[in-house]
Amino acid sequence: MNMFEESLTSEPSEKSIALSKAAQDVVYGKAGMVRICAHYNVLEQSVVQFIIDKTVYETKAEIERARSDIDPDNYGNQ
Repeated sequence: MNMFEESLTSEPSEKSIALSKAAQDVVYGKAGMVRICAHYNVLEQSVVQFIIDKTVYETKAEIERARSDIDPDNYGNQ
C-alpha cells in the first residue's frame, strides 16, 4: 500500500497525513517545496510520489466513471 492509499484508510499514519498536507500545500502553491517539506518533516521525493499516486488514482476513477456512462455531475447522487 502506498502512502496515498494509506491516507484514505480509517486510521492513516502520521507520516501519510503529513505527506497529504504537504502535497496539498505544494499543489496549491502555498510555498516552495523545500520549505513545505521542511515544515512537515517529509522528503521531497515522497511528496512527488504522493502526488503521482493520487493522480493515478483519480485518473482510474475518472476512466471507470466514463465507462459506466454515469453523469459526472450526478455521480454518487441516487
